[in-house]
Amino acid sequence: MTCDFFYHLELFEIGIFPGRHSLKRLVYIFNMFYLFSLSLWVAGMFLLGILVEIMVRITLRDEPLMGSVIMNKIMDAYNVPIIYTCIGLMLAAEVIKFLVKKNSTVGLEHVVVTKRPYTKEVIFAIMIVLAIYMGSFLRPEMHRVDQLKKANPQDIKLQIQFDRFHSKFTWIYTVNMILGLSLFYIHGKEMVRFREDP
Repeated sequence: MTCDFFYHLELFEIGIFPGRHSLKRLVYIFNMFYLFSLSLWVAGMFLLGILVEIMVRITLRDEPLMGSVIMNKIMDAYNVPIIYTCIGLMLAAEVIKFLVKKNSTVGLEHVVVTKRPYTKEVIFAIMIVLAIYMGSFLRPEMHRVDQLKKANPQDIKLQIQFDRFHSKFTWIYTVNMILGLSLFYIHGKEMVRFREDP
């Protein structure tokens, strides 16, 4: 796939396709995907992890089992397919910008606004690791303990274990929200800029 991308870059450069404007448009579009995905990711953590959970707990306080089922379905849909799709789009945007900058004369400029050149990439990588840990490891373990807790409501140890998992989940959500807002700040200052033709 990478070879195909380089091939199309060459076609753009020699003029078979409307190269410079097409490449700029490609980077702009993927930059939009990056911002949209980051917005969905961060906003979802806030809305679902805080507001929706509070609303469900209050509305269904007399039916805790029903509230638990609803929250599990909502969070399962968000923590795996939605967040993983957001990660994929953001990674694609970064790869596109890297390849265009490295293999094209279109003049893509990367403005570093942090003291260390790879701060944004490190933050993004940490967010990915935490999201995968939540979606693929912590979430199934929480479901397992939740099922045991419902089957044995008198077992205090299971309740304590579930509360610990829930606290860890909330803590990771908080960290990723802060990191996501940091990415907004960094990306907003960098944005996508192109060198003006003389």
